[in-house]
Amino acid sequence: MNKNLKKIIAIILAVNTVSTIAPVANLGLLTTKAYAANKITNLTVEDSNGDNMSLYSESDCTDKHRVDSDDVQPGKTYYTRKTSADEINIDADGVDSDNIRVFEETSSDTEGKDVGEDVDLSSGTNIITVRVYNGDPGTVKYSDNSYVNEYKIRVKYSGSNDDDDEDSDNVYLSSITLMGGNIDFSKKVYTYDVQVPEDLSKITIRARPDCDSGKYDDYKVKINGVKVDKDDKFKDDVSLNKGKNVIDIKVEDDDDNERVYTLNITRGKDNSNNNSKSSEQAEVTKTSQWVQVDGKWQYKDSTGNSVKNTWVQNYFVQADGNMATGWLNNNGKWYYLGDDGARKTGWQLVNGNWYYLDSQGIMQIGWIKDINNGKYYYLNNDGSMAYNTTIGEYKLGSDGAWYNR
Repeated sequence: MNKNLKKIIAIILAVNTVSTIAPVANLGLLTTKAYAANKITNLTVEDSNGDNMSLYSESDCTDKHRVDSDDVQPGKTYYTRKTSADEINIDADGVDSDNIRVFEETSSDTEGKDVGEDVDLSSGTNIITVRVYNGDPGTVKYSDNSYVNEYKIRVKYSGSNDDDDEDSDNVYLSSITLMGGNIDFSKKVYTYDVQVPEDLSKITIRARPDCDSGKYDDYKVKINGVKVDKDDKFKDDVSLNKGKNVIDIKVEDDDDNERVYTLNITRGKDNSNNNSKSSEQAEVTKTSQWVQVDGKWQYKDSTGNSVKNTWVQNYFVQADGNMATGWLNNNGKWYYLGDDGARKTGWQLVNGNWYYLDSQGIMQIGWIKDINNGKYYYLNNDGSMAYNTTIGEYKLGSDGAWYNR
């Protein structure tokens, strides 16, 4: 009797164990399926001729960066090679097509299209956004952030021909600055002749791309073959040989559009002229340029005197003749100058606070609209960005943006 009772108890425990484990296993299976339903398993792009357009992980679109259509990942940006087709078509597997929208622009009012609809291309680089939602979002705009996954595809449309000139017209440097020499820079002038003293064996060159500071990561700058970026303050020291030195500065955006500026820097006497004229030119190079005095940068005018209380290109020279850095109040307007003295524009993080400086470098206060993302921000009277608070009836998020909800 006792043995039979033990057998019955053992059977009951075994059945309960299976009943307990089975729902957990099934729950894990369902969870996995639910997650997969929000992730695209295959993403393809075709041009209007029906030809497949390969995807690449880098803008150079080389074979080593090719990405298989079934290996795309959410949150990534992919690239295609240039096309002359003015329309493309995007298809996606792994997600209910009703839950996917395709945006052919990134402006806040752009409405999403269904998968399979033709996507019109504009001349230049097009940023196509594919978003996945938990359900059918209906009519939805780009500004709606209720999506669960996002994929971006950058497509360059060349128009009726493959001429790169139109694209390259938008790629410039905003400034070239020489510490130890001087040029009268214009972004549409690409060659400069510069004379420097014979005792100047090295020159610091700063070349900044012509864009808002928030977009610096979209550009590559090389000075004499050396890559520089915002962490380097877009500058590098270049050694100079006696005589003529040819230095190329290349700026390139992330769509491979590029432009080259050339500096012909002559160190010391210009051997192409007679001795008396060369001597005269060598003397002239001691003026109209930046020089270091007791470790401070000063700018010498055409007479050799230090300029004071004025702007020199993107730099401000103080009453003592020294170049200013940090915050500057000039004629009642606030500016922020970097460690290298250059006037800053756009969003700047200073001592833990965000500030916005307009295209002239003037600090802004009150309400502003960021033209890059279409969002509104409020800047306090000291210029610092407000966040996690309410201004009047308007609630600001942790990123400082006004949430219109």
